[in-house]
Amino acid sequence: MAEKIGILGLGLIGRVAAEKLMPEGHECYAVRRPSTEDFPVDGGKLVETARELAETCDIVISALPNVPASHEALDGPDGLLAGAHEGLTIIEMNTFGVEDKEEIKARVDATAAVILDCPISGTQPIIRAGNGVIMMSGDEARCEAVKPVLEKICPKTFYVGEYGTGIKLKLMINFMVGANTVALAEGMLFGAQMGLDPQLMIDIVGPSAAGSTVFNLRSGIIKDRAWQPCAGPSKLLWKDLDIVEEQADALGLSAPILRLCNSYYKKIEKAGRLEDECAVVYEILEDEIKAAAE
Repeated sequence: MAEKIGILGLGLIGRVAAEKLMPEGHECYAVRRPSTEDFPVDGGKLVETARELAETCDIVISALPNVPASHEALDGPDGLLAGAHEGLTIIEMNTFGVEDKEEIKARVDATAAVILDCPISGTQPIIRAGNGVIMMSGDEARCEAVKPVLEKICPKTFYVGEYGTGIKLKLMINFMVGANTVALAEGMLFGAQMGLDPQLMIDIVGPSAAGSTVFNLRSGIIKDRAWQPCAGPSKLLWKDLDIVEEQADALGLSAPILRLCNSYYKKIEKAGRLEDECAVVYEILEDEIKAAAE
């Protein structure tokens, strides 16, 4: 029998998770909010509280934007933890700091439910294409039990070790994606300033040693300046790179590339362009050239 699956946070990741699961016969539930009123149109079901979500479902996927939103969803008489029951698996897909993940686990461990740390890497188009990656960490037996469900969201789903290993990998990945995006933007701007045709750069650099998933994803966006609409807005890396930098601080790392990269996402925020695609850092770098020439 297909599991009943709750989606706690029906944003970019929550939506695509439900989109992948419902055609496979799973009943997907979300908490009623102004932003979720359309969910039944897509085949989903709504409940009134996070507590009811936990009581109704076998699995709850948590895909919330920040730690305060997580605390609000978990706490209180109508919170998720109030409805926790034996057999409930909470799948933590949130990108939070390592200590925040551990704190959430401690609170869930005080209930009958089991929590797994299973962050997901990939934007909506990448996940829809079957190229997202889920990193399962926590109790291995429970991870194996929910793996068939997670593989319907991302066929590339891997068990990576004890709880918290998943978020550590996700933070590393997000740093590298952010750094690669800034390097790509700077490289294409370098080429443009030398008079290279953007399409020529895409055609030749893509298959070369400098090519990468990030290059393939974002070089065309830079060429066309297609910052909108986008599935990977800058606000995501802007948030996540602060978490990565905080982790680097806790580890006592100098992390020079990380800090430089993060500074450019702060410039994107200052320019009011967080809703634009991450590759918009190209125009931030371009503006620096113009400012220097004035």
